[in-house]
Order: sequence, then structure tokens, then C-alpha cells
Amino acid sequence: MSRFADYFLGDHQLLVLGTVAVVWLGLAALGGLVGGRRRLRELDPLLGWALVSAVFTAGGTLTGVPFRYLALVLAAAAVAGAVAALRRDRALVPAAALRTAVLALPLLALTSAMAASQWDEFSHWLPTARYLLLADGFPDAAAPKTGASYPAYPYAWPFLSYLVGRVAGTFVENAGAVLNVLLLLTFGLVSVRLILMGLEDARPTHKAGWGLCALGALSVTLLNPTFAQKVALTAYADVATAVTLGAAGVLGWLMLQAEAEGDGDTAMGRAVQAGLILSVLVVLKQATFVLFVILAGALVLAGLRDPAVRLGRLARLMVGICLPPLLVYGLWRYYVVTELPGKEFVIRPLDGWLIHLIPRILLMMAIVLAKKGVYLGLMVLATAFGILGLVRFRGAFDRLAIIVGASFLGYNAFLLWTYVAAFGEFDALRVASLWRYNMHLGMLAVAFGAYGGAVLWRRRLAARVPARRLAWLPMVAILAAPVALAHKLRFDLAPPSPHYRAVAAEVAQAVAPGSRVFVFDPAGNGEAGLITRYHLGGRAAMVGYLSAFQETNAANLNRLLAARAPTHVLVHSQAPGAGPLLGLDLPRGRSYLLAAGPGGTWTVVRSWDRAGANQGAR
Repeated sequence: MSRFADYFLGDHQLLVLGTVAVVWLGLAALGGLVGGRRRLRELDPLLGWALVSAVFTAGGTLTGVPFRYLALVLAAAAVAGAVAALRRDRALVPAAALRTAVLALPLLALTSAMAASQWDEFSHWLPTARYLLLADGFPDAAAPKTGASYPAYPYAWPFLSYLVGRVAGTFVENAGAVLNVLLLLTFGLVSVRLILMGLEDARPTHKAGWGLCALGALSVTLLNPTFAQKVALTAYADVATAVTLGAAGVLGWLMLQAEAEGDGDTAMGRAVQAGLILSVLVVLKQATFVLFVILAGALVLAGLRDPAVRLGRLARLMVGICLPPLLVYGLWRYYVVTELPGKEFVIRPLDGWLIHLIPRILLMMAIVLAKKGVYLGLMVLATAFGILGLVRFRGAFDRLAIIVGASFLGYNAFLLWTYVAAFGEFDALRVASLWRYNMHLGMLAVAFGAYGGAVLWRRRLAARVPARRLAWLPMVAILAAPVALAHKLRFDLAPPSPHYRAVAAEVAQAVAPGSRVFVFDPAGNGEAGLITRYHLGGRAAMVGYLSAFQETNAANLNRLLAARAPTHVLVHSQAPGAGPLLGLDLPRGRSYLLAAGPGGTWTVVRSWDRAGANQGAR
């Protein structure tokens, strides 16, 4: 029982939950300031994030003002926003948001107890967030190194971890995972709104009770066809991408609906809100600008097909949507070009494109997506209904289907192009990360499923099945699922990551400042090297690693050691001939920290068993 309780208990857990809550409420307060009275209150944290992203991006690229001063200005604005919200709305957040948070407490407790364990967390997202806190600003031409893979990647997502770190007074490693859960729950409130709209065939008039709030939370977790715990419960930016895209898509849909009904003021308000949220999307990852373009095209397509939407009004609405993201994205691109050229993922020259592999890549894309039946089924339905809506437009459902279906087709066409133009042949033929990229469309799929499912229920099932009698089911499910699935959700406890982390943390303390560490793990995939680099931080340098995907023979190890001149070698596994080369007999099944001695000799400084227990100096 005590071991099971450990799934939900972690170090500094109250600090994590408390500081993330403060930042999240601050974002909600800021969103209330910029969103106006016609906003969707459930999206206030996203609107507040848009203000944070704009202020940090503009301040960091144009002025170089330390971020801590910008954070103080935003904190003062958040206090003012909170006071205004309490006077205007009598609450900082909607009651449905509080109900959802209570229902999600088991999931939040489990997530806040987790530790980072995934490849991209160590290679990019965590070093980037930590760098912002230490440097108090962006990298530049004079100091372009951040410890991350791509220093020129946009920073909207690390901004939130930076703010959590400022509130906590220290870097909070798993803040990103908890923030991801809150982002999902926020879109769960959007699902609730869509369900109510579908059930009532009009603007929702009923308030969301506990059962409906639980159903909304389930729609973005257990019932979400793109939920993957190794992405959602990490510091990855994929959930943020999906939520901002989905929220902007729903706002664009509501914009077109308001315009079709002749409510121009509400339509423009929805357009501006969508534009603010898209200004976050475009500076989340390098390729998210494409998602903005695709969604904008889908909204234009839906608006052009709707006979109740006039072309001139549609053009003005699209200006409201496009202006904020274009301004923020333009600022960041200017900074990258002037300060950080060559520090991001690049496209190969045209003569290196894999055009001849397109048929094989398409076939593999179809195979991968076919294995994700619920997601693919929803998107195929949306595309089919969208095509029917283009032929015979009938209203809100067709409008949503056009937006979702066009986004699905457009984004996967873009992904095909990236496999041809940017990826190597090996990754292109296995369509690397295709499913993870399709998760970016996950909240659009949830929105289509929520609204379409509610419409179907109203038309086919409402008279037969009393919904009130079933309200307890989603409540039980959302409370019980994290408990029943705790062993699967706590993937961070699976070896070998905990061992690598424990060893790397001790190595970082054992070596002297300025040391040069080389990691030798010929049976590993390179994860040990990334984790070691992360734990060393700027205190010591990791000068390279050798893993199973490289030549692990003694000759190559000898060459690398001579070229990199490390002061220490961290050995996690063995390869034929490597032990004698180091002049040591290193029994298998242990990790060793070796220190360089005179005449090319090596000495074992410390060793660990696979459970990570330090065996002391020898």
C-alpha cells in the first residue's frame, strides 16, 4: 500500500502545485483584462498567456530588458485583473473550472509527483526553461548556447516554466507536466460548452454541473483519442500546441456562427480572441506557424461556403485573427535572423529532397494512422461531412466539419512535405513521430466529437436515455482512472531513466567545476548522455557520448577519447574490447565513473549498481 501511495507523493509536491496554481490564476486574471466582456471565460488563461508571450517576446527581442522586470509588470497587471474580475464577475475563474480542478485532483497529484524521464525533455525543453531562469533573457549571438538542441526554437512554452520558477525562487522541473494537465482541463471546459450547444441546438443556457464537468475532463484525457501519457504528462509542448490550435479553431467556428446570425460585435470579439491565442501557437515550436496558416485557410473556406457570411466582413474578421500572430511571429523571426541563425531545424536543398520516396512514405503514413482507429475515424468523419458541407451547406455542424476536416488534410499534407524535404531517408520511410505530430490536431478532434456526439444524442438517444441518471458515471471515471491506471501513468519510474538520473546527479556533484565528461553506453540509445548533460548544467562540460547507434568498438572509443580529451568517463554498459582499452576490469551490471590519470590511465572513482546505489570510491 505504501508503494502504491508513492505514485501520488513526490518531493516538493506542494511547492509544485502551489506555484503552478499561482501562475495559472495569474494568467486567468490577465486574460480577463485583455479578453473583454464577450470572451469565453474558460479560455482566460490562454488569453493571459498570449499577453505574457507578447510582452516577453517584444521585450526580449527589441529591448533586452531582463525578464524579471517584465515579470513584475505582468504580476502587477495580474493583480489589477484579479481585482477587476472579482468586482465584475464575483469570481476569478468560472465555477465549472473549480469543479473540474476538484475532480482532477488525483491526476494533478500524480502528475506533480513525477520526474522528467523522456528524451526531448532532456535534449531541449528542460534545458531551455532552466536557461531562461538563469539567464533572465533570450540567448543571443554573443552567447547562443543554452544547453538545448535548438536555441532558436520559439519560447512561448518555456515562458510559463520561467514564471513558475520566479514564483518558487528556483527551477521547478515538473512544472511543464502539471501545466499540460491544466491546459487539457481548460479545453475540457470548452468541450462542456460544445456539448451544451449540441444538446440544446442553440446557445447554452444551462450551467455545467459536476457530471458534465467530469465528462469534459474525460473528453480530454481518458476519452481523448490522442492522449498519450508519455507526451501529455511531460514538459513537451505538444499539448500546448493542440490546446491553442483547438481553442482558436472553436473560437473561429463561433465567430462564423455569430457573423451568420448578424451579431457582428460578437464575431469580431471572437476573431480577436482567436488571434491572441494563435499568437501563442506560432511561437510554441518552429513549425507551428504552419498550423496557424492551415487553420486560417480552413476558416476562410468555411466562411466562403456559408451564404450568410459576407465576403467583406469575412475579410475584416480574418484581419482580426491574423494580425496578432503575424506581429509576434515577425518579431521572433527578426530576432532569429539577426541573433541566432542556424540554431534551428533546417530544410535540405531541393536536390536533396526524397521525391522518389513519396509513394512509400504515403503508404507508411496510412499504416501508422490506421493503427489509431478512433482518431482516424473521427477525422475521416469530419472530412467526409466537411466535403458534404461544401456541396450542401446546412449550418453549424457542417461549418465545424469543414474546419476540422480541412485542418486534418492540410496538416498531413504538410507532414508529407517535411518527410520529403527535411528528414533523412531512414526517418522519412518510418514516418518518424507522425502520430505525435497528429496529436497537434487532437483538440480539434475532441471538439468535433463533443459537438457531434451531443447532436447525435439529442436527435437519437435523449428521449430513450435520461442523461441525469448517468451523471455519476463520468464523475466516478475521472476520479478512479488515475488510481486504477497509476502504474501506467507513472512511466517515469520505469528503468533505466531513474538509474541514469541518480547517477548523473551524483556525478555532477563529484566532478570539479570545468571537468570534461564523456559517457560510454554502447548498450543504450543515447539517453544516458542527454541526462548527464542536463544534470551537469554549466558546472562541467559533457564532451560526447557513445551509444548503440554509433560504432562502439575499441578503436572508435580510443579515437574519441583522444579527440575529446575528457577528464572523466562515465561507463553505463560495456562493449567487446573497451575494458582492456581503459586498462580496467569492469564487471558488467554496474555503472562506473572513471577519472583520467597520468600516461593515459584511468581510475574508478565511484560505481553504482543498476538500482543507482553509490558504492563509494575505490
